Amino acid sequence: MTLMLQIVVVSLVCSNTDFGINEYIYFQKKYLAILWILILLLVVLKLVSTQVPITEYPQVIAEFVSRFGLWAPIIFILLFAIRPFVFFPATILSLSAGLIFGTAKAVVILFIAENLSAFVSYSLGKYFGKDIITKLDKDNKVMKSFEAYLQDNDFISILSLRLIFAPFDLVGYMAGATSITYRSFALATFLGIIPGLLMSAFLGGSIANPYYIGVAVVLFIVAIVISKIVKKRHEK
Repeated sequence: MTLMLQIVVVSLVCSNTDFGINEYIYFQKKYLAILWILILLLVVLKLVSTQVPITEYPQVIAEFVSRFGLWAPIIFILLFAIRPFVFFPATILSLSAGLIFGTAKAVVILFIAENLSAFVSYSLGKYFGKDIITKLDKDNKVMKSFEAYLQDNDFISILSLRLIFAPFDLVGYMAGATSITYRSFALATFLGIIPGLLMSAFLGGSIANPYYIGVAVVLFIVAIVISKIVKKRHEK
């Protein structure tokens, strides 16, 4: 609360003095980053205090979300959307979807949830990471070349990363912090997450139907094969 009050006070000061807008933005980002870190620490402490093994998280999440009845899909989507703020693994929540909703419904809900979550991680990367990347570009030629490559191959780069199951939020943070446009990021994410979310939905539903594990393995292989095909065609 104190942090938010300080931001408001500085905002009022900026409107009545010559205090530069760049300084205000820096101040705002600094304190929001501190607030973010504090929230992250609280979440980590809470998770550690529960003493629940990470392998049991999907089941625990499924039991929690299921309590909301008809509101369960909305609660799940909201949890998935705020997940990038605390770096909670997307895979764990995705697996719980199959347990909660069944495979077919889980696919639809995950499609909405993952795209919304991708927007959040991209926005966080753009807000907090843009300045860092700009500074690294000045000091590091390799970083500058890497960002230039991403900018020139934005759609293919993100699509390939989604298809090979690169860390979900890391891709979003990176895309937002670099010069990748949201349009390219969103479209590549929209298409690239399909094999992964199908795989997660079938894996989550494999408790009710063990044969779904085989389907999930096939989907994993298909995603990798598609990523290689996309890369080869792009190189031509």
